[in-house]
Amino acid sequence: MEDIRATKRVRARARMPRAAFRAAAALGVAVAALIELTTPASAGGNLLWASAGSVGKRWTVCAHDLAVRSSPNGPAFGYLYGPDQSFTIYDPGNFEFGGEWVRGHAWGGVNADGYVQNGWFCLNNS
Repeated sequence: MEDIRATKRVRARARMPRAAFRAAAALGVAVAALIELTTPASAGGNLLWASAGSVGKRWTVCAHDLAVRSSPNGPAFGYLYGPDQSFTIYDPGNFEFGGEWVRGHAWGGVNADGYVQNGWFCLNNS
């Protein structure tokens, strides 16, 4: 009696070469990074980002609630509720196009100086 397993040939699935697989993975990572860099940082979509030209301007907050902090990424001591409350910009950050944190005066219920996260201002402020 003949062994059936020995006579049947099992087809192996074709595999992608390692170099091609690595190139495809690198391309996928690059595309994801490009998409991340070209989309607005805020979750609300197209909102205004404070830059060096916005010092002294009082802008309306478009976030549902925006934490006002005593230092960048520090503990929150109050909240601005958009679109009824505003923020006067003293310093938009260390970069020409603004930083992640904006220093200024929070109007409304807070009525104090502090830091808020950049990118949560209404477009109609410009």
